[in-house]
Amino acid sequence: MSRFSMRKTLTGIAIAALATSGLVMTAGTASADATHPSSATVNSSNVRITKSIVGDGEVAPGGKVTVRTVISTTGHPERYVDQFVDRYPATFKYIQGTATVNAWHLIGGQKTESVTPSVDTAARTVNVPSTGWLISPTGSKTVTIEAQYLVADDAPIGSYQEISSSIGISTFNTEQNISGVYAKIRAKNPGEAAASGSADLGFGSSDGEGGTGSAGSSVLDNPAGFISDIISGVLANGS
Repeated sequence: MSRFSMRKTLTGIAIAALATSGLVMTAGTASADATHPSSATVNSSNVRITKSIVGDGEVAPGGKVTVRTVISTTGHPERYVDQFVDRYPATFKYIQGTATVNAWHLIGGQKTESVTPSVDTAARTVNVPSTGWLISPTGSKTVTIEAQYLVADDAPIGSYQEISSSIGISTFNTEQNISGVYAKIRAKNPGEAAASGSADLGFGSSDGEGGTGSAGSSVLDNPAGFISDIISGVLANGS
């Protein structure tokens, strides 16, 4: 078999895997169990904090996971969020440029904007700057903070990776903490495995900073673009 024919065959396999991966990806069950939930809520005075892994709570090695924290009040008085820190496991890496905050503004009301956190890779913390976000039962003013993390390629399959947060609330004497939220590391599905294999042939892409993630993440985020990259790679390398 010629080199070009072999690449055509491999491309067909990858595309076939993509065609079926949607069914496989939706077949998973939530990672939450009695001891490793993918979401948790804590209440202190009139402040409620809910932290969760977006989606079904599961992620494959080399994939991306979105972590969401919602801070609200259950009644008066109004309060302000003065500080927010995410603490992530050793198998995670913060993806630059993914942190967002949805908060109430005097001009514009409740809206989402990108923020640039301080990241300490040694301490594995993401510190999101705050100008004092208002939380109030009047008008349902809440604060929602999201960030994405890239999972290491060698993350142990079947393990549960915990992520926690510390939140500074005005008029509280101590930080409010929430922990016990886990992402389950699952095996790659056929589409992700095919994408990883294609990366070895030069078909995958990664920016080295976690911006696009592994080839497995790339195919899930932009399947049409991934197929285009495969075809372009075949044409470029097979000529």
